[in-house]
Amino acid sequence: MPPNTELEKNIEHNSKLLEENNQILKKIHRNAVWGFWLRVAWYLILIGLPFVVYFYIIEPYFEFFGANYETFRAGIGEIPGLKGFEQVMGGHE
Repeated sequence: MPPNTELEKNIEHNSKLLEENNQILKKIHRNAVWGFWLRVAWYLILIGLPFVVYFYIIEPYFEFFGANYETFRAGIGEIPGLKGFEQVMGGHE
């Protein structure tokens, strides 16, 4: 086999490996981008969901029954041991 044929064969093989490597790198990049945006969405849900639940579900019931946060907090203050905990943590009562 002449040396040029062997060299051409190796170049062709190297070209195929480079193409395969490029496809794998594109998949890795695509997965990283999707993972980033899914993580951002997940943290937004974790942080935002409690606010949405309070303002759209819980607060209307407080208003309907004539209660507010201070009334609710006064009721919680009656729980045994909570008053001492609030004093230790610097709460006012």
